[in-house]
Amino acid sequence: MNTQCIVYVTDENYFFPTAVSALQARKAASLSTDIVIVLTENFKYRAEVKDFCQATGIIVLDGSQFLSAKFAEVDRREFGARISIAAMGRLLLSDLLPAHYRQAIYIDGDTQIVGDLAALEAVEVPQGKVFAAMDYMSIIEAARTGQPQSYFNSGVLKFDPSDWIGPAAFRYFTEHGGHLHDQGALNTVAGDAPIFISNRWNFPRQFLQLADKHPTIIHFASHPKPWDGVYFPCSRKETTVYREAVKAYPLLALFVRKISLPRRLAYRLRSIGDRMAYYLPFLRRGTDPEAIRRVVCDWHYDETALSPSRNAQEPEPV
Repeated sequence: MNTQCIVYVTDENYFFPTAVSALQARKAASLSTDIVIVLTENFKYRAEVKDFCQATGIIVLDGSQFLSAKFAEVDRREFGARISIAAMGRLLLSDLLPAHYRQAIYIDGDTQIVGDLAALEAVEVPQGKVFAAMDYMSIIEAARTGQPQSYFNSGVLKFDPSDWIGPAAFRYFTEHGGHLHDQGALNTVAGDAPIFISNRWNFPRQFLQLADKHPTIIHFASHPKPWDGVYFPCSRKETTVYREAVKAYPLLALFVRKISLPRRLAYRLRSIGDRMAYYLPFLRRGTDPEAIRRVVCDWHYDETALSPSRNAQEPEPV
């Protein structure tokens, strides 16, 4: 019985990209690490999900009943569209995952695993700590000021489920949420829990054109998404992954969501603007691409946080 897992949390609308990332994770991870998808609702195509997961070596867990009960405590009128059970469900993974998992690597569904996960798998996170990488805006601020930033992105996290800060973040959100989402709540309650790892493990799509090193996990956290089409800075390399997945597993076509023509046109215009800003310096609004490159492509965190020889009980400062 494996003691480590890579886990995704998804609703039916987001199952397609999540399944593609999970397939990549299964290929990139060792067999001693389970790949788990937690479902947050009753799927219309539940049987097809089960068949897909059985065929690909992915474990599927039904968290719909538990999460429905937990979110019944939340006043939707107060928090409105900020609540996504699929997004907030990661906060409650300590209740959703079987007890035999002593280490969990959480990954958002809008990611691609493009490198070897061995280094991230190999290191044990101490109880009460969490491995995380800087958020997109933190990278911008670090590049602008030259100062380290402490706000992390919640798209890729590693932690011990038995002492995970997620439940505290969920409690904080239900009591004080307001403008917060899952990421804001996690950062609010984190204290000294974060151990920062390099952005090779959570590489923002906005900086793909700046990457002078190969990241391991690319995070497509903003729109447009690569499964929507080829929009800068993504290339056909990122988009063909999804077409190939449907060819290999035709039942995934049931979960493909088409975007409207107006949205497609809006994405095209945004793509043109982003491309112009990249190639025309006067449109960059003071952001220095080389400074960003030095921050986002600096893998030095791996020398401390992810060193195979580090003592899991005595984390080194980064």
